[in-house]
Parts: sequence; C-alpha cells; structure tokens
Amino acid sequence: MSPQQASYSAQSNRYRIKKSPRWDDDHAVAATVGTIMALLVFLAFMGIFTSQFVPAWMNDNEATHMSQAIGQFTTLKSQIDIGISNSQNSLIAPTPIFVPITLSAPGIPVFAASTAGIMSFVPESLVLRPMFNITYTYRSATTGEELTLSPSNDGRAGGSLDLYCPNRYYVEEHLIYENGAVILNQSDGEFVIAGAQFAVKNVGTTGAPSRVVMMTQVSMQGDNKTVGGTGSKGVNADITYASTTVYDNEDKSTLTITMTTQHGVAWENFFLRSLNETANMTLGHGFNLTRTEYHFSNNLLNFSILTVTIDFVSTLDFTKAYVKIAIGELSA
Repeated sequence: MSPQQASYSAQSNRYRIKKSPRWDDDHAVAATVGTIMALLVFLAFMGIFTSQFVPAWMNDNEATHMSQAIGQFTTLKSQIDIGISNSQNSLIAPTPIFVPITLSAPGIPVFAASTAGIMSFVPESLVLRPMFNITYTYRSATTGEELTLSPSNDGRAGGSLDLYCPNRYYVEEHLIYENGAVILNQSDGEFVIAGAQFAVKNVGTTGAPSRVVMMTQVSMQGDNKTVGGTGSKGVNADITYASTTVYDNEDKSTLTITMTTQHGVAWENFFLRSLNETANMTLGHGFNLTRTEYHFSNNLLNFSILTVTIDFVSTLDFTKAYVKIAIGELSA
C-alpha cells in the first residue's frame, strides 16, 4: 500500500469518525415520538369534528335560516295585506313597506362557508308565469245588464317573489310569495304556509244555496330581477292601488278561478282545505277542482293549470291590488 494512502486496518484508528455522545440520548427519540402522537391525536380530533360536528352545526344553521326566512316572508305578506285593507277606496297614500330578507345561512369560520341563496322577482305579464285569473258573470247595478269580470279586464293578476335556498346539509327549499300567499316548496312536496285572502260563506236560508265569495287579487309589478350571494337584501313593496268592488247576481252564476303556476299542488291543497265542507260544499257538489300538469326536459319549466269552479255565487266581494316590488341593497 502506498504510504500516501490511508491505512484502514482494524487496528488503525486514523480517520475514524467519532460517534457523537448525543446519539446515545433516548430523550430526543421520546420527544419525536411524543410529537408524532400528539399530531395523530389532533388529526383524529379534527377528522371527528369535520365529519360529525360540522355537518350537524351547519344543519342547525341552515334550519335556523329557513325559519328566519319564513318569518320574513310572512311578515312581508302580512304588511301587504294590512296595507291593502287600509288603502282600499281610500284617498290616503299607503305607507311604503320595507322588509329585509336574509339570503344565506351563516357558515363556520375556517371549516365551512356560508350557504348562499338566490332571490328572484318575476312581475305580472301576459307571457310570464304565474298567472291568476277569475271569471264571473254579474249584473250591472245601474242598467241591470249582464256583464262579465274576466282576464280581459280586471280579473287578471300575476307575479311572484322567490327565495331559493340550495342548502347543503338541511333540506333544499324555495320560499315563494305569489297572489297574496306564501308557499314553501321542498324536495318532498309543497304547501301554502300562509294563505291568500279568500273565503266563501253560504247566506241562503232555504232551497238552493246562495254563496258569497270574498277574495283579493294581488298584481305584482316592477322590474324582473335576480340577486344572489350572502347577507341580506331589502324588499320594497309599494301598494299603488287597492279597491274593493261588490259584484251581485241574483240569478247566481258560477265563479271560475284559473291559475297557471309552478306550484299547482300547493294551491290545489289550499283550495281543498278552504272549500271542502265549507258553505254547504264538498268536492263535486258545490265546487269542482281540476289540475293539469305540463312537463318539460328542463324541470324548471314545469307548470300546472289549476281550475276551480264555485257554483251558486250570488255576490263576489272582489278586492284588486297593485303592488310594486323592488329588490335592492339594505343601504339603498
């Protein structure tokens, strides 16, 4: 071996790396294992939190938001109803109505974002649904001439305000205000939670019944608009006109109500509850109800035509209201 080369014999200690005394210290190993175990416990806790507590927490947040939104929609309906009652045949300007509508459910910081909502307004139109029409033949109080209240004159209304809540943990829901009623639509069904101003009573004493129908039509006017996101938006409702007219017909004619709406099931159940076993009527005897559904490849375009007829109507107390709806920021 060349003298310039190092010797690596077993007896030689030249160029041997000296072992650090810290390598024999078990405390460093214990600290590392402890850190890893703490991280595993933390990750396990986070996994349980995100898979169990976050869904339950968000479900409660979305359920609370839906209850809040229902209260806001019913408040809007009630204020419009009160405004119509106070404004009809009055020379006093109605008080503007303002109701904030919460679009979103709150989230959980870091773990879950807020559940955004979408609110849309569709005004009354000859080509846009929904449509609410009535037909009734009456006699003129001055000439005795037989006339007809129909969609071609004052017997037409329409428009709707819709809040869509695409809940991720709670039930996906729509809240709709149309023709003076608030409708809750869920994936498993729909129903009217706050009904329209509508009532029927029998004033006949002997012989054939003589029925009085009291109803209000709400025509919603304004700009077609859709807003979405989180937070709240303001809904302004101005009652521009409201008046009640009494239509009489001693010969008693049939009142026909025709609705073209996406919520035919809810309205059908509403009229069944309102008319069946009321004013000496049962389905097929005193009133009739039919619903025809129209389906398309796009489910958003589906709609129903609901027709309700009430026989032997001698008086129609008919209130017609025009309400201008506007959606804007709370600060607007």
